[in-house]
Amino acid sequence: MARQGLPRTPGAAPAQPPAPVQENEQPQQAAEPVAATSAPAASGGVRRGLPRPGATQAAAGQAPAQQAASAAAEQAEQPAEPVSAPLAAASGRRGLPRPGAASTPAAAESAPAAPIAPAPEQAQVPAAPQPAAAKTQAQPAAKPSAAPAKPAPSAPGALAKLWATARGKTLLLAVGLLVLLGAAVLAARWLVSLDSVQSFLARYPGETHLPEGAPVGLPAWMGWQHFFNIFLMVLIIRSGWQVRTQRRPPASWTAKFGKNPKKISINLWFHQFLDILWLVNGAVFVILLLTTGQWMRVVPTSGEVFPNALSAALQYLSLDWPTENGWVNYNSLQVLAYFATIFLAAPLAAITGFRMSGAWPTSAEKLSRAYPIEVARAIHLPVMFYFVAFIVVHVALVFSTGALRNLNHMYAAQDAVNWTGFWIFFASLLVIVGGWFAARPILLAPLASLFGKVGR
Repeated sequence: MARQGLPRTPGAAPAQPPAPVQENEQPQQAAEPVAATSAPAASGGVRRGLPRPGATQAAAGQAPAQQAASAAAEQAEQPAEPVSAPLAAASGRRGLPRPGAASTPAAAESAPAAPIAPAPEQAQVPAAPQPAAAKTQAQPAAKPSAAPAKPAPSAPGALAKLWATARGKTLLLAVGLLVLLGAAVLAARWLVSLDSVQSFLARYPGETHLPEGAPVGLPAWMGWQHFFNIFLMVLIIRSGWQVRTQRRPPASWTAKFGKNPKKISINLWFHQFLDILWLVNGAVFVILLLTTGQWMRVVPTSGEVFPNALSAALQYLSLDWPTENGWVNYNSLQVLAYFATIFLAAPLAAITGFRMSGAWPTSAEKLSRAYPIEVARAIHLPVMFYFVAFIVVHVALVFSTGALRNLNHMYAAQDAVNWTGFWIFFASLLVIVGGWFAARPILLAPLASLFGKVGR
């Protein structure tokens, strides 16, 4: 039903009276709330204000349906009626008829709904919703489709999973080393089958003659020195690896002497304590080596030692090992290995260890800049790996080139094939294993307390 009243602007013509409701048409008051709520949505959000002055009205000769549409459009331009009106209409509440209403409630309920024609210069008016949906809600805009998810990374293979663990990494490295060793053996056997290589092996059998006056045999002190050296080296490697890999030290140690003693872990103290014993044992060994003439057996005295060392290496790799007698003379490859271990690797381990220890003078700034601690750390760890490799190869050759005779040379100081040297070696092995398991904080603390303060 169109609202009737005074004209909105002076001089404007009054609104046209509503068309009479026929018996087969729906009363306008039932459709007005729907038009009031749906017309703004149909107009696409275009703001409607007061009519412009002098605007012409619709022709009187329009069809009743067009007049009803014009009345609905004008109603949309006016402020929306309170929400209670459509709610009251939807709930069936009836009050006094508005002025000009021609139908009764009964007639409004029984009259069928008439289609509403589209208003001129306006978008198509949608069909009226059911009375229960009086309040219209704005539908949210459709969300854009999500971007396609990235494909999940492929699961790691068996080798990658094995490499991620410490034991798996050790296993893979061991397998790789065996593969390389097998390839080296095949290559060496192919090389020694060549005529030129056979001539080289005949010219350089693998060892050089000792200087005149060189001692024959190994003295007893060398056997004892050998035992102390291997005992200390095993514990030094173990404690050094603990220092490198530990996260939380089990105990601490602080020296009793010095102005500002530094607190260190008990594992580091044990490592440095073993280093001092190893240096003392090494100093005694070198002194005896030089004073008894035994240095001639482990120091190269001729340039022919290098081609003979290459010849010995080819014979070892081809599994056609050279005939040797360590009681009299070492082959050239052994001479170079012993010389590098005694006079190169051992001093490097001592010098780099001293630079990283607390005994290094911190006040010597120029010396510290000339010899940075980073350089010492970069050298110290590879030297440890060299000692590990030397011990493994040395033990393997001792047992694979006549174990009983070699053990007698090293431990019993005799050139014989019996079990004396083996049982001495076995007893020394028990001592080494016992020291490995005894090197625990609960047993180290009483020893460390003699030289400093042990705490948490």
